[in-house]
Amino acid sequence: MIVPTVVRLDWKSVPMGAIECFSNWYDPYLGRGVYMLVLATTDERYVGYYVGKSDNIGRRWREHLHQWFLAPHEGYAIARCADDFLNDPVDVINDGTFEQGLSNRKDIQRRILDRTWFVFAELWNTEPSSRLEDVEYLLQEGLKKHAGIEAEGWIGDAANRQRPTTELTVSNRFGSPFLDATLPSVICLGSDGCIREA
Repeated sequence: MIVPTVVRLDWKSVPMGAIECFSNWYDPYLGRGVYMLVLATTDERYVGYYVGKSDNIGRRWREHLHQWFLAPHEGYAIARCADDFLNDPVDVINDGTFEQGLSNRKDIQRRILDRTWFVFAELWNTEPSSRLEDVEYLLQEGLKKHAGIEAEGWIGDAANRQRPTTELTVSNRFGSPFLDATLPSVICLGSDGCIREA
């Protein structure tokens, strides 16, 4: 009998722009783990819209802040309309209403930045690197199922995502109660390959 792996994540949160005043050299050390971008929508819901992993969460936070929000490259596909995204990011993701080279991309991303939280959980350095990828995969799939995201490729690094080959359970605990609804408290990948909320 194979015993499933259980990973417990204690999530912390900060406003995405909290380090905006620091120059590019500043890398807050937050450890190795997973992170999620969460939007405070205009109707006061909190919706996760991106999940990633990093060997240095703090550095990844800074990279997203500068490269995605403050100075988005014209090659990035972003939401065509900030209001639509702020109202319901899931609808925008599912409709694929993204575009590259928008002349007002800095204004759009600035408005989204101002309502985005950077939420992160450290995974111990003793965990193998493959486990970090497995946890990222399960969180991305769990977020999609939980939030009703049907589109592929917008909520994280899709290029190398592979379904874990062993059973895995991720238990989520949020230090900030307003984030409780962003992910299920428990996400399971069973031996049948199905992802379930528990």
